[in-house]
Amino acid sequence: MNKQIRQWLVAAVGVAVVIGLVLTSVGTAPDLDAARQPTASATDPPSRAATRAALPQPDASSPVMLAAAPESVVGSVASAGGLRVSVPVDWGRYPGTLQTQIQQALQTPDGVMAADLARKLRECELTTRLMQPQAIARVVAAGSDPALVAARDAQFQTYQRIFANCQTVVGDPVQLQLALLDVAVAHGVVGAAVESFNLGQRKPEVLQGVKRDAVAGHVFSLIPVTSHKSSLFGISLEQQRSLRLAFEIAANDPEVGTLIRPYVSVAESLAGFSAGKLGFRFNQDALTDAMRHRAQLMAQQIVERVKVPKPDVAVAR
Repeated sequence: MNKQIRQWLVAAVGVAVVIGLVLTSVGTAPDLDAARQPTASATDPPSRAATRAALPQPDASSPVMLAAAPESVVGSVASAGGLRVSVPVDWGRYPGTLQTQIQQALQTPDGVMAADLARKLRECELTTRLMQPQAIARVVAAGSDPALVAARDAQFQTYQRIFANCQTVVGDPVQLQLALLDVAVAHGVVGAAVESFNLGQRKPEVLQGVKRDAVAGHVFSLIPVTSHKSSLFGISLEQQRSLRLAFEIAANDPEVGTLIRPYVSVAESLAGFSAGKLGFRFNQDALTDAMRHRAQLMAQQIVERVKVPKPDVAVAR
């Protein structure tokens, strides 16, 4: 492998490892370009930077991440009995280029395929960031471990193929995501509504889908439902408080609680920002026995979704 390719690999390794670790702990993601920001409204009080921290991000166990991450990171993500909050994107699931896949999903229309491709487009945003000259230059300037470079040489072709596939897409990736997610939401695909919501959509069917998935224990959907005004999703304050308690109970589960806890923290931070309160925590005082009972049942659903790995694109029943 020539020197230029090796330097490219080093850069991809460094940036992907850093971003992978940040995403694993649900840290703040880079802001979108100003021209691509969804317009804020009175029903969307948290700042865009704060909201971006809660967006479903490309899974650290996806091929994009694994192609560049060191074995220590790969092991930490893929171990623990395969438990993870989100199942990684399968880039080899459909034939053809990403562009032809998108056309097929929109024309069929295929809800599950559409949701899967929307997630691919989300990962394309990350791969594009990783390949920016500024990002590469920063990592190269910081130096690297030769042993890490050697270990990642075999994975570089996979990473390159994914990046090349992303380049086949014609049109605005955000608008394509929204179009794909419209199809997925219409077909009741779990996780599609919250992705559309996080891109700025506030259509009734999107809001209802986010609420439905949250009540069913979908971790990413619980973030907006527990952090925004309850009226936005057509639920009562009592229902929201039960969901918040369920989220907290699930985060204390001895087996998977550590996977869920970061998402609870993000929801609390967003709720606190909206309320203008630093260090805000969900208040569990004065809950009725009935509310606590509902919370226990919902917490079981949250935990089971993590204990029994399933794609976010599984169709709701």
